Amino acid sequence: MAQKRTITVTGRVTEQNGEIPVEAATVQLLSLPDSSQTAGNTTDKSGNFSLSRVKAGKYLLKVSFIGYATLYKPVTLNAQSGPQKNLGNLTLETDAVLLSETVITAEAPPVVVNADTTEYNASAYRVAAGDMLEELVKQLPGVEVDEDGKITLNGEEIQKIMVNGKEFFGNDTEMSMKNLPADAVKKLKAYKEKSDQERMTGIKDGNETPVLDLTLKKNSGWMGNLIGGYGTKDRYEGNANINHFTDNMNLSFVGAANNTRRQGNGQRTQQNAGITYAQKDNTLDIRGNVNYRHNVNETNTETSSETFLGDESTYANRRSDSKNGNHTLNGNTRVEWKVDSLNTLNAYFNMSYSQSDSQSENWNKTSDNNRDDINETTTSSIGNGKSYNLNGGAAFYHRFRKAGRNLFMSFGFSRNNNDRDNYNRTYSQFFMQDSISDIDRNTRSNNNSTNWNLSVGYIEPLSKHYRLSMNYSYSHSNGLSQSLVYDSINYADRFNYSYNDDLSSKVNNRYANHNISLSIQGDHLKKDSLQRGLIYNIGLSLNPQTTESHTTIGPNTGKDLPRQHTLDWSPTLTADYYFSRRERINLRYNGRSNAPGIEDLQEVIDITDPMNLRYGNPNLKPSFTNNLNASYERYSTKTMRSFRIRMTFNNTLNSIANRMTYDKTNGARTYHKVNINGNWQTSLNASFDTPLKNKKFNLSAGINTSYNNQVGYISVNNQGADAELSTTRSLVSTERLRASYRSDKLDIALDGNFRYNKADNAKQQNSNRETFDYTLGGNAHIRLPWDIEISTDMRWHIREGYSGNANRDELLWNAQISKRFLKRKQAMIRLRVFDILQQQNNQSRSISANGITDTTSNMLTSYCIVNFTYRFNTLGGGGGRGKNMRRPNRNIH
Repeated sequence: MAQKRTITVTGRVTEQNGEIPVEAATVQLLSLPDSSQTAGNTTDKSGNFSLSRVKAGKYLLKVSFIGYATLYKPVTLNAQSGPQKNLGNLTLETDAVLLSETVITAEAPPVVVNADTTEYNASAYRVAAGDMLEELVKQLPGVEVDEDGKITLNGEEIQKIMVNGKEFFGNDTEMSMKNLPADAVKKLKAYKEKSDQERMTGIKDGNETPVLDLTLKKNSGWMGNLIGGYGTKDRYEGNANINHFTDNMNLSFVGAANNTRRQGNGQRTQQNAGITYAQKDNTLDIRGNVNYRHNVNETNTETSSETFLGDESTYANRRSDSKNGNHTLNGNTRVEWKVDSLNTLNAYFNMSYSQSDSQSENWNKTSDNNRDDINETTTSSIGNGKSYNLNGGAAFYHRFRKAGRNLFMSFGFSRNNNDRDNYNRTYSQFFMQDSISDIDRNTRSNNNSTNWNLSVGYIEPLSKHYRLSMNYSYSHSNGLSQSLVYDSINYADRFNYSYNDDLSSKVNNRYANHNISLSIQGDHLKKDSLQRGLIYNIGLSLNPQTTESHTTIGPNTGKDLPRQHTLDWSPTLTADYYFSRRERINLRYNGRSNAPGIEDLQEVIDITDPMNLRYGNPNLKPSFTNNLNASYERYSTKTMRSFRIRMTFNNTLNSIANRMTYDKTNGARTYHKVNINGNWQTSLNASFDTPLKNKKFNLSAGINTSYNNQVGYISVNNQGADAELSTTRSLVSTERLRASYRSDKLDIALDGNFRYNKADNAKQQNSNRETFDYTLGGNAHIRLPWDIEISTDMRWHIREGYSGNANRDELLWNAQISKRFLKRKQAMIRLRVFDILQQQNNQSRSISANGITDTTSNMLTSYCIVNFTYRFNTLGGGGGRGKNMRRPNRNIH
């Protein structure tokens, strides 16, 4: 009877003297003497594995992973082993072959796809000495980092950056991108973090969060930077970065001040500071962070726009000078407690506070379809605002003793408040009417809402492969949107007058949403080394909704419509088919209801500019969005080639849009919020990455294409026509090709990008536009004796099809030289020169249902700066390249 008992075999697979876990290593238990497989599995992110239901006997344990020598270990299981046999730490050695005194080496694979995780070897992407994480991430295949710092990987926005599997400043990706040194990173893993519900129950709910998880070169120790620099044009930058990492804990402090950020339009001066903490063991998972930011943006823009008006257009030229500042304080904490093997409780709390001030001067001239002037307007404004947000919640998960049976409950709340005080003066001249308007106006607005939600779910296993999931959730919100307008008064006396009731508004709104869903999950995945099979979840979701608005100030007082009731339903689907651990296809669909923004429900939104009056609609209906996406990924361990493609489609029912009314006599525009149908968008993203026969060369290519159908209403009021439907279709496609060469002394990369943008309007076909952007460039990194490094990059940007002088080409050339010194090379001085040829400019195009706008804005221009960096690092690899340090970009074979 003792021989019939089953035993669970566990252990942990690591590298480098047991310090770094090996994820996705194949673990097989082979029976003796025929070596047939009795059990098999792969290691998780922490290197742990578990082989369950193994009978007593003699076995051979086999552990294998690419780039490492296969490990064999005899294992004997008997009655004395107990119900569980822990094999402890199993260390894999680097696969090495020594021929006389020659070491045969191969470049580490730049990309490895393993099940749901795409892993990037950081050493395959060279960055200049002293660069931060942002410069490394920009080089990853399929990654785009826009002007605002948003990271997009294969068409999906990365919402969180983690370090060694633990949160790092929560959802604030900018803190990580700007403050973590690139050369401390060993690997970057891109995957979708499961929601708490999916992680606890195993049922896919479609609420995964795309994350980028950094693996450091060593898991335990201290790392930090102290950076100071000063340059021409009074440019400066300073950074303090102190981090302590262990297997179970992350603790980091960052602080920075600079006026050198090349991000977005304008010139930015910023200061930030923050502290983050994360600790995780078998019982508690604790995360928390607090950060503060102060930004000042000075922006000068020139725009050239065309507005579609049925069979004709109007044209406008605009100049704007603005200065905006804000102070922001954010904090969040989360605790997960595993009460016992069956019960888990988690709770979270987030807060943010912001204070802002702004001032601007604007000039605008509008002309008609014949290019005759209609109006000329100058506007000046000053304003300030305060806002806060509080939200939190808790959830309880219970696993029954019957495998697969689960119960969960959750509760959440939020409170938001935004106060704004804005003073505006507008001077307008109307050429067709031969008149002048001069208006002083002050607007005090307040928007606030209180929201809460609760949900409950139950999961019942139907058989070995199927589970039934039942969920119900309810959310409720109360909101207030108020705008009090004080007209034609002196700014100093603005609070001594009563507001103008005809221009003011106060709306209270209540919104309730029920979600009832029923789904079945099928799991036909083989839990072996190949991991082949299908996992899917198919179901139906019902969304009964109720919304009601009540107006107490303004022209719509007492004109409320009856309470609105809507019912939306949609199927839900998630499906993943694995051909192997490194090849899969997945399909996702979900439908989601969204309540109108509280500001959109306000009768008067913004009338500070009499040439652009904006009104809301207290009777807006909730919108409903259908999202469908499919993707395919494949990676070959033999050729180290990776390929991925992703397609998306979404459309919105009752989309909230603007109905624009245009007055041809004076050029004034009035916008009203309305519900509209016909907005949809589709996209395709694909990337391919491969080393060539000589592994020192690497080639990557990609394409990003999107097609948008945008609709809106336009009415030209002096013609007495009803509002017409305006449809604008736009196609944007970007192709890129990059080739790189890496060696011990020299890294070179060449790349080319082509961007095509086409927009056409169904009514105004003469205004169809096409723009072409060509970018050719490259970068080089040279390592010289005496710990000197030289880096340079160059970009030639060619533009065609833009308005005005925006077609100007530019050649951007940057360079730097650095020298490391001190005994451990922990100090570095470097000289950087930006835009050596002084050709930087900034053009962009935006397309909407009603028109096209080309914008040129100021940016940080040519300057040079000298930096001194002192780095301490017990994590390995951060102090420099000493004689005894292993080359981080090679695996020895």
